[in-house]
Amino acid sequence: MVVPLPYTLRTRYASIAIAWTVILIPPIFINLGLFYGLWYTTNLDRILVLTLPTAILGIFTIIGIAERIYKLTQKSPQYRPLNSGRLGLDIFQWGYFLALLLISALISSTLARGDTDNDGHEYQIRLLSLPTVVLMYMLSTLTLLSLIGNGLEVKLPFRFGSSPPGETIRPAIFYIVEDVVAVDGNGEIEYREAFNARYESSEMFRNMLWNLSVCWMLAFYVLGAVVAVLVLLLPVASVYAVGWAAPFPIAGLMVVATIFYVKSVMRKEGKEEDEGEEGLGGDERAPLLNGVG
Repeated sequence: MVVPLPYTLRTRYASIAIAWTVILIPPIFINLGLFYGLWYTTNLDRILVLTLPTAILGIFTIIGIAERIYKLTQKSPQYRPLNSGRLGLDIFQWGYFLALLLISALISSTLARGDTDNDGHEYQIRLLSLPTVVLMYMLSTLTLLSLIGNGLEVKLPFRFGSSPPGETIRPAIFYIVEDVVAVDGNGEIEYREAFNARYESSEMFRNMLWNLSVCWMLAFYVLGAVVAVLVLLLPVASVYAVGWAAPFPIAGLMVVATIFYVKSVMRKEGKEEDEGEEGLGGDERAPLLNGVG
């Protein structure tokens, strides 16, 4: 029998809107506003102008990390992966650290090189416009590795999030959804338990997460390549905005498409469950997006 998930978006629209506002304002509005405002309206040192937007963005990032770590390391295990110790962070948080490390390496190495090309910092601006590309390629590559591991039924040698040693690695989208909903969406441990049970009990659910992982992986590889080419070829005045802002509306469209796909699959799963076993309620047929629309 398909396991229902104790989570609905109907009561969480406000918190989700606030969370995404916090996510989008720093990289798009504050970052871009500071860069273009300081670069074209002041006579500040060019390296300082390049440094300030990313430094302030880093402050918001640190605040976000601190909030997640606080939730994960509370005495109560309500936000932590299943059967994890108090200091056991979730997979999403470790991915967060990796992304921060890669992007920090890109930014710091770019700023350290100075204007060695004597091109008015043009090359530096282009490099500083690539963090979203780095993030998309990191996520795509990790997703690819998870799909290969899942397809080859590779067994985990150690605990990986809520998955114990010896369990087959799962598609990356599984870990992302579980961690984000449980921690950032306040689904807590009840959601982790139900989400894992749902994955184990429903082949259609497993196939859906596999397909979503493949689609997001391919989309990010393509989108990352397109943004990288635009950043390297467009006039320098526009590349900072393209690099930092362009991926977000496209990712938003992908989220909308994902919602429709998930609801379609869950309706089909619900019909098959009704035909095989009576008693599956309508509110249990859209576990990821229950209550949307």
